Amino acid sequence: MSERPRETPKPTERPVRAARAVEFPDGGCARTRAALAAGRRWWLVLAAAVVLALLSLASIVAGASRLAAEAQGLLTAGRVVSEVLNAGVLWAGLPVLSGWLVRRPAHGVLAGVVASLTALVVHYGAGQMLGVFASSIWGQNAGWFAIAALTGGPLGAVGAIARRRGPWGLLARLTVPVGAVLEPFVLGVFTVPQHLPRLERVSGVVSGLVLVAAGVAGVLAVAVERARSGRDDERSRGCS
Repeated sequence: MSERPRETPKPTERPVRAARAVEFPDGGCARTRAALAAGRRWWLVLAAAVVLALLSLASIVAGASRLAAEAQGLLTAGRVVSEVLNAGVLWAGLPVLSGWLVRRPAHGVLAGVVASLTALVVHYGAGQMLGVFASSIWGQNAGWFAIAALTGGPLGAVGAIARRRGPWGLLARLTVPVGAVLEPFVLGVFTVPQHLPRLERVSGVVSGLVLVAAGVAGVLAVAVERARSGRDDERSRGCS
């Protein structure tokens, strides 16, 4: 009788385990990259807060300086820059930007509060260290810290929602530009009383025009982006 051919031994589960061992590092690398990207976004949030705080402080210092008193045009320009950098819409735009950076609405709420409070702490803290503000500045501006804590979260969520492509994303993207257009009219900078010094009247009107122009440009940019994305959607539907 001829011998029966020996059956080839079935492969063990070791290759499967090896495959799993290969997949795990890849997943770990993906998670590591995601964590690093999230960390970079949070550093950008803090950097934006510090930059705004220091630029605002620098504009105040430059405006208070008498070195440019002889150059009326330069002094007016400095006053305009100071008023723009200290505009409410710019400080409200900080938590919106922070929420946009961290992307998720839940994270945006936290980022908005952190960025707003960080900017205030850096602004007043650095000003006190430089002798621009007295130690009483903290108590005098406690209301701003309360406003930042209350509004930073919702504005941060708006920034995160601005990444969406639907109608809610469109409204969120229009929040800051529309606010820039409305702020000068709400504050009445274009109807400054004539008894005020000429420097204040001119700087108020010019800074208001800057905000309106920036807001209109922002609205147009959002509209163009919306139209372009609509055309891309139509093309993709036509090709499918």
